[in-house]
Amino acid sequence: MAFSWIFFTLMAAFMQAWRNAFQKQLSTTVDVWGVTLARFIFGLPFAALYLSSLYYFKPVESVAHFTPKFWIYVVIAGCSQILATALMVQLFKQKNYAVGVGLAKSEAILAAIIGVTF
Repeated sequence: MAFSWIFFTLMAAFMQAWRNAFQKQLSTTVDVWGVTLARFIFGLPFAALYLSSLYYFKPVESVAHFTPKFWIYVVIAGCSQILATALMVQLFKQKNYAVGVGLAKSEAILAAIIGVTF
């Protein structure tokens, strides 16, 4: 069980590569915002299932209270994710698959730099 993170990491990398390939294929017949919408609508049931299973297997003892500042960050992060996905799909439409995936993979490094800076 100590090395289960390896399996999950490899599975996550595989699924992200599959998702990017699917988005590239879809971008040949659907516009940028349609592909972006499809990504988030497709993921919604999985997120709901995950959240439901968390509440089922570990019931909440207290209700979390979120500040307005938290919700502002949530909205900014969500809009940024949608915009970044649309830009990546636009690169796919321009036949720049390698550039699009390369920029998408740099997100962890950019997040670390921004996190340290601010």
